[in-house]
Amino acid sequence: MKMNLDAIGVVEVNYFANAVVVLDEMLKASNVELISCHKKLGGRMVHTVVSGKTSSVNAAIEAAKKAEDKIGKGNVKVAITISNPHPEVIKLMNLLEENLAITEESMER
Repeated sequence: MKMNLDAIGVVEVNYFANAVVVLDEMLKASNVELISCHKKLGGRMVHTVVSGKTSSVNAAIEAAKKAEDKIGKGNVKVAITISNPHPEVIKLMNLLEENLAITEESMER
């Protein structure tokens, strides 16, 4: 997984369609890279992680919060920046990606 380790932004949103809108706003607002996006509860809860320079991630998180105007108040559950994430957090992100790949591979069989 290639990512800029200056900062990561974590956003949790109700409903997959809302997550797409929020991610679009985040990517348009700043120079960040999508790291992961995971659906839970059949897409009723979605968490997305982006990375980039701290200022870019902060701008993306602000855009996520403002996106509530489009998707409805209360649908963005968490929108935070983690500056200089600890290596164990990055390790967790890698584990999430590995588990997702294994799950997708088993579903294709």
